[in-house]
Amino acid sequence: MSPLVPIPPSLLDRFEAAGFARAEPSILQPAEPFLHVMGEGLRARMFLTSDGDGRDLCLRPDFTIPIALGHIAGGDPARAASYYYAGPIFRHRRGGGGESAQAGVESFGRADAIAAETEILALALEASALLSEPAPIIRLGDLALIAAAVEALDAAPAFRRRLKREITYGESLDALSAATPAQAARAGHAGLFAALDAAGPEAARAVIEDVLSLAGIAAVGGRTPAEIADRFIEQNAAGGAAGLSAGERRALTDVLAVDADARSAVERLRRLADGGLAIGPAVERLGSRIEAFAAAGLPVERMRFASRFGRKLDYYTGLVFELGRDGGDGPLAGGGRYDGLLGALGAAPAPGVGFSLWLDRFPGAAR
Repeated sequence: MSPLVPIPPSLLDRFEAAGFARAEPSILQPAEPFLHVMGEGLRARMFLTSDGDGRDLCLRPDFTIPIALGHIAGGDPARAASYYYAGPIFRHRRGGGGESAQAGVESFGRADAIAAETEILALALEASALLSEPAPIIRLGDLALIAAAVEALDAAPAFRRRLKREITYGESLDALSAATPAQAARAGHAGLFAALDAAGPEAARAVIEDVLSLAGIAAVGGRTPAEIADRFIEQNAAGGAAGLSAGERRALTDVLAVDADARSAVERLRRLADGGLAIGPAVERLGSRIEAFAAAGLPVERMRFASRFGRKLDYYTGLVFELGRDGGDGPLAGGGRYDGLLGALGAAPAPGVGFSLWLDRFPGAAR
């Protein structure tokens, strides 16, 4: 545990009282799962080394992935199990220093999704209060809503996948319409891309995998040849897409523009669902979630929902949230639903939800 930021015993006691078991993953971790799941861009921020066999190792940059791997190793990944943690993580940061103290929880296998989300958000707010921030700003998003809006578009599947990812990562529709590296590549290699388009996605995937295999490329940034092929096909489809119709573009823009207090946002989205994209079921699920928060006594009046708000990791699938304060140097806490995490780590998909606290950002924490 970092000596810079003491953790109140009452915080850990509260996690245990809520039914979470202590998890203490090793500080030294294999690097590949982090690069595979969180992206090659993390490499520049990791503290890397290697073992005697040349395998990449790192100082733990995150708790969620090693706890998920431990859960998978412990038996049926779909089983219900909940964990808490506290300790340092290690990432290069601007201005120097690479060690930060975190605490948080992870919960896997619960089928009662909205009840689980309600309990997780309530616990995050309790933890914030125990750390001397009793009334943080609460920001909400819903990646399932974005997925529903994009899936309602009349566009190629690969283009829809790229669109969902880029929206989650903060790109504007104007930026997505601009020239991309994929479009430049198509201009320079028109014959190749035309052949891939004509072959269809399955045949194109097989060709790309064969080329990578012949070149002796087993993995890049933790991605297998099949995953590299899928991303290549996705970028090819995006580069060659004619774009959205004016009506679809306007409807998607309207959905992405919603940014209001939680209940007002739901009502706005309901009106959009009546006259635009087929997002009705996702909106009603969001509304049920907000009402469950209210029924549990959570401060819904202080919650702000923004359609564009997301957490920049592909494994998040539904509710996402952050706790913060005006003028802060980053979120105090963040989390949400990540039903895609266990699948990304090679196990059968199973529900997951949790949050992490950046302890050195709370009032009174030593810097």
